[in-house]
Amino acid sequence: MDVEVKLTGTLAARTGTHSARVGVGHDATVADVVDALADELGPQVRAGVLDGSRLRTDTVVVRDSTDGEPLSAASRLREGDTVRFTLAT
Repeated sequence: MDVEVKLTGTLAARTGTHSARVGVGHDATVADVVDALADELGPQVRAGVLDGSRLRTDTVVVRDSTDGEPLSAASRLREGDTVRFTLAT
C-alpha cells in the first residue's frame, strides 16, 4: 500500500525531505514507513525520528485527518494514509 509522508521544520532538515510517498505492506506500522523512507533516502531518516524502535521524545506523528489522530511507532496504517511528522512543542 502507499502512504504519504510529510515532515516539517527541523524534521525535514534532519531527514532531508519535506514529503515522500512510500510503498509498504498492508499491515505496516509507522516504524515500517520510516524504514521504507530510510531505504530510499538514507539512514538519517531513521535517526531523525526514531530512538530504537520508538519515536524520539521530540517527535510527534499524526494521521493527517480531520481529528489529527496521534500515532506511535507501532500504530498500524491504512491504504492512502498521510502521516505528518512534527516536533513536539
